[in-house]
Amino acid sequence: MDTHARGEGNERIDSLVRKTQTDSGASRRLLDQARDAERRGDTARSFSLYDDAIESLEREQNLAVLADALRWKGTLHREQGETEAAYRLYTQSLIQAERSGSVSGKAHGYNCLAIIAQRRGDLAESEKLYTQAADYAERAGDVRLLEMIEQNCGVLLNMRGNYADAEAQYSNSLVAFERANDDEAVSWVLNNLGMLYSRLGHYQRAIETFQRALAIAKSRRDLVTESIVRLNLAQIWATSGKLDEAEKACAFSLAIARGREDHLTIAEAMKCRARIERERGAFDASIATLRIGIFEAEALEDRLLQAELLREFGQTSRALGNSADARLAWREAAESFEGVGAQHEAAEIDALLGSLPA
Repeated sequence: MDTHARGEGNERIDSLVRKTQTDSGASRRLLDQARDAERRGDTARSFSLYDDAIESLEREQNLAVLADALRWKGTLHREQGETEAAYRLYTQSLIQAERSGSVSGKAHGYNCLAIIAQRRGDLAESEKLYTQAADYAERAGDVRLLEMIEQNCGVLLNMRGNYADAEAQYSNSLVAFERANDDEAVSWVLNNLGMLYSRLGHYQRAIETFQRALAIAKSRRDLVTESIVRLNLAQIWATSGKLDEAEKACAFSLAIARGREDHLTIAEAMKCRARIERERGAFDASIATLRIGIFEAEALEDRLLQAELLREFGQTSRALGNSADARLAWREAAESFEGVGAQHEAAEIDALLGSLPA
């Protein structure tokens, strides 16, 4: 799966919930259980538990923790590709954080809204929101969130092709999380670093980085992160011609995504499967798979993913000898890449368009 910003929704519940003396034991247990179900990939149960906790917190008028619960539920929606639902919950969370005077809650809220703006391709708005989030995080003394914002800004740099600066941001965050023994955050940053190395063609380094992230995810029984990392590894296996390994890893991630009704990862897995099918010469199957992925991606509001699927569609169309479809797909892909500031990818698409017969 391509690089995504992470961070807010999985901050440690225990430490945050203890800060609010009015928090009932029942609400805290519900939030703990929701988080555990989320990590195990039991999305339906996690949503149900978050809803119960939110209802309880609304009755108690425990606004600071209510802001956290709304945000955590929003992140679960976001990671399934349900962007608008996530945006609404993040907005509600920020309102409750404002009402309660929670500086930390406002910091996390702005960070989450920045991630939504990034997904939608509005990088200027995303930068503005990350700056606001960092300001509030500094006031709250939330060192973990400050480091998470730094690595999220690294994602923006990566999207824009500023690879050296992105690597520096990721490396700084990685060192900080390692010092804090924060394995969860370490696995996220390693995933982003692995994607960066893969994009640069440093495949062995990418594999080693992903394998380290995978080991952490498995040790934490974090099935969601494990499926994302395996899918990223599948992309490398496909690129290097290890198609059986790629297919196995892709199938694993796709099964987990379907079980969670995670449309974002389903679309990513369709992109990977189509690449494998194309490499095997199954061009018609690849086109059919890409159509499914594009259909899934349409509702996600993820402009980068849409562009990547269109790029793949163009590749397979060209392999079929269908230059007209390839040209149409690549033109749309180039426009989307330019729209999200991914100039390097846009330039690559322009070169592909130039290779087509007039």
